[in-house]
Amino acid sequence: MFARCAGFAAGFAAVWMVLVALAPPASAHAELVRTSPTDRQRLDTPPRAVVLEFTEQVQPVVTRLLDADGRPVSTGELRTLGRSLLLPLPPDLPRGVYVVTWRVVSSDTHPVSGAFAFGIGVEPGSLATAPPPAGASGAEVALMLCRWIGYAGLALILGGSVFLVVCWPAGRALARRTVAAGWVAAVATPVLALLVHGPYLTGRPLVSALDPRLLADTAGTRFGLLHLARLCLLLALARPLRAILTPGHRPGRAALGAAVLLAGVVATYVGAGHAAAGERRALAMVSDGLHLAAMSLWAGGLVLLAACALRPRHRPTLGDALTRFSRLALGSVGVLAATGLFQTWRQVGSFAGLTGTPYGRLLLVKIALFTVLLVLGALAMRAVRGDAAGRLRRIVPIEVACLAVVLGLTAVLVTMPPARHAEATAAGGSAHAVLSLPDGGTAEVHVAPAAVGPNQVRIVVRDQASRARAVPEMTMRVSLPGRGLGPFEVPLRSHGSAGYGGEMTLFFAGAWRLDLALRTSDIDAYVVTTTIRVGAAKPVTHHHGGR
Repeated sequence: MFARCAGFAAGFAAVWMVLVALAPPASAHAELVRTSPTDRQRLDTPPRAVVLEFTEQVQPVVTRLLDADGRPVSTGELRTLGRSLLLPLPPDLPRGVYVVTWRVVSSDTHPVSGAFAFGIGVEPGSLATAPPPAGASGAEVALMLCRWIGYAGLALILGGSVFLVVCWPAGRALARRTVAAGWVAAVATPVLALLVHGPYLTGRPLVSALDPRLLADTAGTRFGLLHLARLCLLLALARPLRAILTPGHRPGRAALGAAVLLAGVVATYVGAGHAAAGERRALAMVSDGLHLAAMSLWAGGLVLLAACALRPRHRPTLGDALTRFSRLALGSVGVLAATGLFQTWRQVGSFAGLTGTPYGRLLLVKIALFTVLLVLGALAMRAVRGDAAGRLRRIVPIEVACLAVVLGLTAVLVTMPPARHAEATAAGGSAHAVLSLPDGGTAEVHVAPAAVGPNQVRIVVRDQASRARAVPEMTMRVSLPGRGLGPFEVPLRSHGSAGYGGEMTLFFAGAWRLDLALRTSDIDAYVVTTTIRVGAAKPVTHHHGGR
């Protein structure tokens, strides 16, 4: 079974790599030269049309007019006039602020997009905003589902293998297919995640997942490299895992090889999470890895107990497996509690952040479920000591269900900005993020005032010793996936070792995504991503002074 699964997964990976290789190289694309009205212009009367002029003839994809609340406004049919696009507007546009969003395809087939605002009878700076839609995009939901299945697959591989080798060797012939199913799920999820990550970043529909250009972009990012590494490690794991699960086979060297490969798999999860950025990064990554490994040991063992070991016909083969697993589970719970406490302190930072941010409130739900699991675990240990197999068969499935929900919450939390970051953004009138680079350095991103309207952005790149350094090239794009806006290019100016700076106008409140591409040398180039929370526009106070 493992050989067939490995062949299928390897073939799938080969097809994906061919798609990436076939993606054409990037070239220069169309640029917006002029707009009428101009960006943030105040008009006394409604314009008859919106005109966008480009450096070359373009193919329009979508051009929309939105009101201040983000609702589409009915317009005339878009027309192409040489290098310009003309969008007729209704003559009775009411007083207010409007946003024009556009996306076109240039002659090199590259999509280009942007947005600008103008006001009729009011200053565009008074843009009123509504909260972004609550629903997640299809790509975002798919990515969270991939994470959840990936966590479950890792738990079955790591926890299931340890359970069968250490606690219940006699069960290898009975439960190996359950572990094999976990391996298949774990292999499939990085492939699917690589497909949906492009639409997730760009705000495009899920059907664009097979776009070779998006796949090529994803492959060069930290996310893409980590998921490709995970896929390779899991494929390499097939052979030692099969040896470990073969009845009568001594684990020996195969177990050592599997342990090394699984450690690498865990590292790919850690490198793509919150632990890889911010303060005390090394300690945070070790803590996160231990947390994930302990969860996998506990959850995988519980699944095998519920699915195989506790069946009445398997009772004669158990021996002291329940006692051994109880000790293993107790140690796992201790590691989970210690590492979870550290992660909560690092990502939340205060009680206000725990109760006053979406991240903190969801974390509270996870902590509550973990508390329920502790109670169930205590009852299960009492049942083991009392040799109450019937009661244990009722408790363990409930534990598995609770753990499945905990894994789902973890998959959602990974996509959210930590409470410490969200709280600092709301209180300080600015957003700050530290992004880890594959070469060990960091990119510090500062956005102020992190509110609707004009914003200043500054990026400082630091080496492994935290010294600021100059980089030859840097570009940035911003998008608001919840509203389908962007990505928009942000012009950046180099200030040498002081970093890059620029200005960008953010038209709506919500979670804006920043994609930062930087080249640190002739051969090293990276793409890193972060999300900033943009609040509503600050009220403007007018001061009238006398002589």
